[in-house]
Amino acid sequence: MRCLIVAYSTTLASLLLTVSEAFLPPSKRGDYAYMASSALEVSKSLIVVSPPGGVGEVTAVKAACLGNSVRWFVVSKEAGSFVTLAPQVFKEIADVSGSLTLAGSTVEDLKTGGDAVSAISKWCSSAEGIVCSYDGVDDEEFKAALLLATYNAGRSVDGPRVAVLGAEEDLDDVIAVKSDGAFNGLFGALLGESGNRPTTLSEALGGKPAILRHGELFGTPESSPDFSPLEGGPRRDPVITEEYTMRSIRVDPFLVSGNVMASTSRRACRHAVGKAAALLATGSLVALTDDISISSQPGTEEWSIDQWEDEFDRVRQLISNGRASTLFSQDLIVENTGRLADWLGTKWAPAVMRTYDIAAIRVGARPVYASRVDDAKVEIVWQELVNFETVVVGKMLLEVTKDGITATREAGDRSKGYGTISRMPLPGEDVLVRRLADAASQSIDKGLAKKVRM
Repeated sequence: MRCLIVAYSTTLASLLLTVSEAFLPPSKRGDYAYMASSALEVSKSLIVVSPPGGVGEVTAVKAACLGNSVRWFVVSKEAGSFVTLAPQVFKEIADVSGSLTLAGSTVEDLKTGGDAVSAISKWCSSAEGIVCSYDGVDDEEFKAALLLATYNAGRSVDGPRVAVLGAEEDLDDVIAVKSDGAFNGLFGALLGESGNRPTTLSEALGGKPAILRHGELFGTPESSPDFSPLEGGPRRDPVITEEYTMRSIRVDPFLVSGNVMASTSRRACRHAVGKAAALLATGSLVALTDDISISSQPGTEEWSIDQWEDEFDRVRQLISNGRASTLFSQDLIVENTGRLADWLGTKWAPAVMRTYDIAAIRVGARPVYASRVDDAKVEIVWQELVNFETVVVGKMLLEVTKDGITATREAGDRSKGYGTISRMPLPGEDVLVRRLADAASQSIDKGLAKKVRM
């Protein structure tokens, strides 16, 4: 069995290989060159920057298998790292006239700067899309090197930019950097004291990248020789891996709910995340918002492009209906929506806001009062003292329908600069969200609602 095994040397330019042609018989390479040149007239050129394996490998291979010209720049932690690809990958890429070219460098090489950094810009020039992933990064110096490679690779990209991030990665717009930290040491030396020092993938990519978030990752790339559809190999009673039993996908607008992102508890298969990144970067799918999360669901059928588009249409509908910022939802049977809304606004919400968890908030914004804004809607308002003036910085809208209770995060006073719905939780919001589950149970006990029978 033949596999591609690539080792990283100490110089960047020493590693360049066109995968799909390298594994064709010599007699067929001329035919492939003609076939590939014809296909590339309509295909996309894509750059992938990532550590070896993981989401980066899946993205690069998936994009190449869609008939695109892919350049995968691999940032490895140390010399002697390897990329190993299964032989069937090359046939799949060749069959669709795609190409996959690899180059790479180590963290130490990037720290020295010079030719290694300038070579990245040359090798990654004139691309129509770029994807970058943290999957495999395990320390700050490694992260700094990946950001540096991304910064230089994305300079001449004219097209979609996609950052693949975990649930809690790069949540802040600007990460605080210590004067003696890895970022300052690396970027300060290479870009100068006055140079830009990207501390997030969004900053490194530039422009307005699409951010694809995921919860806990699972799954070995199918392109890896280590991949198997069976857990523990062939058995008398074979067990199929989750990569094949969790093929359905759910896409949601990104939201941090309370202390945890909505998708944190939802695991994501690397196959799905890499496929989504490849489709976004090549323009086959269009991001409906600049920050979305993806999770894997039970299902055995691999999704078609039509199914991906349908799922993105569902997200578009959520956004257009103002339901993208949902924090809580509980199915109930409610006969009198006004009566339940009145109890939430006059009894439940004031009692929760008097609890120690809320009342102890002394600095910044806090939930101050609740009011009925409609017969079946209650608004909880967050206020903060800014320049000795009370400002509404955000709200939580509780809506009661015949089918249950829904809570969504709302924007604050637009005239004061709070017209955008916060992606981060408002102070004390997690307390209210947790207590809403209790409120649903209490409403049943009080005869305000009935439990939905399954």
